Parts: sequence; structure tokens; C-alpha cells
Amino acid sequence: MKIKISEDSYKARTNDSDRKLLASASAFGILRQQLAEYIGIERIKAFLFHFGWQMGAADAHEAMKTDASLEYLIKQGPIFHITNGHISGMKHDCEVKLDEQKNIVTILGKGIWVDSYEAAQHIKLHGISKYPVCHTLTGYASGYMSTISGQSLLAKELTCVGMGDHVCSWEVKPQEEWEKENGLASYNEIPIVKELEYTYEQLLEQQNFVTRLASFQKKLTEEVSNGSNLQEIADLVYDNVKIPILIEDIDHRTISYSGISEEKYLELKKDMENYINENASMKFFQRKEKQRLPFRKKTVKTTIQERLITPILVQKELIGYCEFIYQDLQCGQHEEDYLFLDRFANAASLILLNEKTSFTSFERMKGSFLEQILDGRLPINEITKRGKYTGLDLGLPYYITVMEYKRTESTIEEEFLLHEQIFESTFHYFNEMKHNVLVSQRDGKMILFITNETFKNKTIISLIEDYRNYMVLKYPNNQFKFGISNLGVDITSASKNYEEAIIALRLTIGKEIVPFKTLGIVGVLINSNNINGIRMIAEQELGPLYNTGDLKTVELLKTLYIFLLNGGKLEQTMNDLALSMSGLRHRIKKIESLLEKDLRDPNESHQLILIIKSLIALGELNIE
Repeated sequence: MKIKISEDSYKARTNDSDRKLLASASAFGILRQQLAEYIGIERIKAFLFHFGWQMGAADAHEAMKTDASLEYLIKQGPIFHITNGHISGMKHDCEVKLDEQKNIVTILGKGIWVDSYEAAQHIKLHGISKYPVCHTLTGYASGYMSTISGQSLLAKELTCVGMGDHVCSWEVKPQEEWEKENGLASYNEIPIVKELEYTYEQLLEQQNFVTRLASFQKKLTEEVSNGSNLQEIADLVYDNVKIPILIEDIDHRTISYSGISEEKYLELKKDMENYINENASMKFFQRKEKQRLPFRKKTVKTTIQERLITPILVQKELIGYCEFIYQDLQCGQHEEDYLFLDRFANAASLILLNEKTSFTSFERMKGSFLEQILDGRLPINEITKRGKYTGLDLGLPYYITVMEYKRTESTIEEEFLLHEQIFESTFHYFNEMKHNVLVSQRDGKMILFITNETFKNKTIISLIEDYRNYMVLKYPNNQFKFGISNLGVDITSASKNYEEAIIALRLTIGKEIVPFKTLGIVGVLINSNNINGIRMIAEQELGPLYNTGDLKTVELLKTLYIFLLNGGKLEQTMNDLALSMSGLRHRIKKIESLLEKDLRDPNESHQLILIIKSLIALGELNIE
């Protein structure tokens, strides 16, 4: 069986180019579903709204081809809406206010859509929504009413069957009134094409930034590899980012800067110092321990400048800051600038690490040289030759100072770390003071070899006092004591001067700095190597108290020593030893009984104090 049809069918041509297309509600539902899959259910709101607007505006233009009244045109709107199949019915209330010239002042419309195809299709394909879904209907009402009135009117759905409500209710009013209520977010979304263009531009901009950042990183790496110093690196950074830059140490002292004149730099520095002083209680401005990292990024703003700050870390220690300086206080966010600053801080840390390694290695070499001098392992000609390499004239008179440092409470690890920190701090202090000294460590103590030319306008005591004040400020939880030798004139006798400094250090009881020359007869006795004679006299005069291995005996010797140092004053001795008066009297009576001596006798007390000082100086007695 075969069926064959051959005929031509045409509709008569008309002048109306706005052809009507028939489509089922399910077809529009499928269109909505596909749009939701391709551009997201959130983005179809604006698309469907503008689609409905164009349909409403087209029907309005069609209705306005006759000389119908505004009232007639408003009434025709629901009829068009129903005819198009969007709804099956509508309740519509509209109020229009006109002025004396019959011009529209305002329009307010409210109503209910019955059987919205959009609500039905949305529930069928997507389920219940959290928001109104009749976007085509609100667009249609907005486009139709705006066209016939010549005003910008917008319809907005208040309740919606697609949300699970009983009815789809809506309201139409001027756009500016909705704007006051911030109700236009859904209608003002950027078209997806525009958004894609914007996203592309952002990606292109980000790509250019990444390329620029990579180029910047490469230049920094090359400069560091070529041995450039911090000032050269700072100049490179400014040439690339055109933002003034500053490098400071941990105490906010300037290391280098670039991009601003000296006059402007001094003005900004003074302004920041004032700000720091005024905000001294803030944690950021309190001096940080080297091991602590206070922040990764910080912004500080004064009345005339803003600074973007990031720390410089060397071997996990905070040693300074890199800062961008903004004089335009309205410059906004600095996220991209921070990436440049962070890379500069990394480059600065590499340079400072290299400088630190070179400096520390050289200083440790000098310390090893001092050890060899003290041990007498080098002949005089070799000492003189090596001294020239260190920049010291070892033919000049010199002092040897020994420093003892103790932490109140510390573990073995903390003690070791403290040794390293104090060693490096000592290097940097004398380097900053432009004092060329030899520094070494022995038996947990610091040894300083200082020539006369180091303190041309000072005494050795004032120089050591300044150094001690610096160390106390830097390490407030530590105790520092110093013994200073006599002035040495022969470098081959350095070991003798070292022993003088050790003896003086042992006698820093109640004192921080003791020069050997202040020891008087004790120094002479010890310096004459009369060690056996001193021991014989001590055994003879102290009798049963000459047992420095017994803790109770040492406690009695300490009481005796403090009592004699205080000139026999009971109250002062009681306070120094933290004893009661009765307890002190009991001890003094016991000591006099053991010694069979009158401690009030000046001759006896003088001899006893010399003996005890001698034992302390020999290191046989420790009463601290």
C-alpha cells in the first residue's frame, strides 16, 4: 500500500511582520528547563523577565494602534494575557491619578493571576521554589503597562503558587518606588554575555598581573644571585611597582628606602614615630622577640600616610619589616601590592641571611683566633700577622673582659639557644658601635678582647656599662656580670689577663661590673700564685669552716662573709640573707664558737674577709 500527497498550502500574506507563534505550556516548560541547565536557575530570572517584557510591549503597541482611552488599554491587558495562554483568569485592581492636564501622576495596580503556566511548569520540572517563579508574567505586565502609560512601571510577584502559596498575587508601581525598597535585584542582573565578557576581561587582567608578577620575581632572583645589596633591590622594586618602599629592622630603625626624597622620608618617619609613641600600648608596636611572628600582613594608617607592612624572616627569626608607603589615603585595597611586597621581603631575607652568614662566620673565625691566643698556641709573629686580617693592631694595650650570663629559669635547649643569641647580639652590638673586638666563649662565659683604640673617648668601665645596658634591655630575664682585667701591654700575656678577668668576675657579689684593679691585696695575692699559701692560711684560720664541699658549712661561710662585708651590722645582714634576727644571732654565735674568734675585732674580721675573698677568687668557694 502506498500513500502519496502532493499539494501546496499557503496563508495569505499580510503587512503584519509581528507573526504570532503557537506553543504549548509544556514547550515553554522545556525551554525553561533547558535554560536552567545551561545558565543556571538563578540566572533565568532576568532572561525570562525581559522576554516577557518584549511580549507585553509588543501587545501594547498593537492595542495602541487605535485611539482607545487609557482605561480601555488597561482593561485590555488581562485579556491579552489570557489570550496568550499565560493564565486562565485574573483579578485586577488599578488606580490611576491624573493632573489637571490629564497627564498621569501615578499608577498603582494589584491583582491575582489564576492558573499561571509558569508556576505549574516549574513545580512539574523543578519542584517547589524558595522564590516567586512567574518571571515571564511579571515581565509581560511590566512591559505592557510601561508602554501604554509612557512611564517606567514594574510588576513584582508577592506570593506565588510555585512557592507553595495558594495564589499568584502581584503589584505594579513606578520603578523608583521599587528602588526605594531595594526590590529590583532580580531584574538588574547583567546579561550572561556581558558577564562572560567581564569574566574574560578579569581573567585577561589576572593573566597580565601573573605575568608581571613572574617577571618581577625573575628580576629579584637575578639581582639576589648577582650579589646586589638591599638598596639596589629596593630601587629595583620601586622602578617596577612605582610605590615608595622602606626597610626597617626589628626596632623600626631604617635600613634603606627608595622612591621618596630625603626630606619627604624624614617627614614621614617623624609622623610614624609620633604615631608609634601615641599607640605604644598596641601589641603591634611592642618590641617583639625574634622567635615570634606577630603578623603576615599589616596596614597602618596615620593622617598623612598609609603603610602596608610585612615581616622579614631569617631562619624563622623576625629581624625586620618591608613596607610600602602610600601618601594617597584613598588608594583602597592592596591585595596585589602585597604579593609584590611579600616577594621583596623574601628577597630581602635571602640577602640578610647571606650577610648574616658571612658576618657570623668572620666573627667566629676571630673568636677562634682569640682562643688560640689565650691558649698560647701561636708565636708572636703569627699573632701579629693574623691580627692584621681581623683589622686589629695587637701591639696596642688591651683589656680582657669576661661576661657571665644566667637565666632565672631555663631548659637545656633554652640555655643553648641563649648562648647563640647572646653571641650574635654581641657581634652586632659592637659592629653597630663600630668597635672592632674579638669575641669568644669559654666555659659558658663570653670573652671580649678590647684594644685601647676601641674606646678613645671612654673608659673601659663606661664601655662595658653601655654594653651591659644594651644586653639587659634585649634580654630582660637574664642576669649579666662582668670581670675586667688590668690593662695588658703584651699580647703573649693575654692568658694572664684572662685569669685576672675571671678572678674579678668571681668577686662580683652584689655588683655587676668588677675591674681586677679594685680587688686590692686579694688581687695581688692571687696574682702572685700563692695558692698553696692561701689554702694553708684558710685551713688554719677557718678551722672547721674550711670545708667547702659541705652545704651547711658553705651557708655559714656565706653568713660570715656578708656579715663582715656589712661591717658587723646585724640588721643589714639580716635583710641581705633574708633571715630573722634571732636566726642571724644564732648563726653568728655558732660561727664565733667554731672559729674561737671575736668577729667584732677589726684585725680578725679584716683577715677573715681577705681569706674568704681569696677562696672565692680561686674558685674554691661559691656563695652566690
